Amino acid sequence: MKKIFLFTLIFCATLFAQNIEYKADITAVEAYNMQKNGVILIDTRTKKEYDFMRPKNAILIESYFEINGQRVFNENFVTQVEDLVNMNLSKEIILICRSGSRTKEAATILAKNGFSNVYNVKSGFVYDWMKSDLPIEKN
Repeated sequence: MKKIFLFTLIFCATLFAQNIEYKADITAVEAYNMQKNGVILIDTRTKKEYDFMRPKNAILIESYFEINGQRVFNENFVTQVEDLVNMNLSKEIILICRSGSRTKEAATILAKNGFSNVYNVKSGFVYDWMKSDLPIEKN
């Protein structure tokens, strides 16, 4: 009985150890304040969305491309972020998209690839950044 309990305990600990997640979900105001202090803000939306309107000083790295009306994952996303931070996987970065769903996925992918300080703007650009009246840029 003790061996079964010990095995179960070790097995569960191993499962939890492999559950790698990003640092935290944050609000747009928190993201803006972090950005003012030098943290990189990455807009993961499509180029079309980014070109129309974006958070001020955000850097575009699309997590998905729009091809023939379909979203296709950017297979170079992790590499492009690695290049942006010069392979400093502990560099603090914030991800933002329209509503927070693409960035939740992108942040998880970055965490699984060794990034340790990735933040997700939980409600995104439209539902938080703009509603909080934070600085934007337009083309």
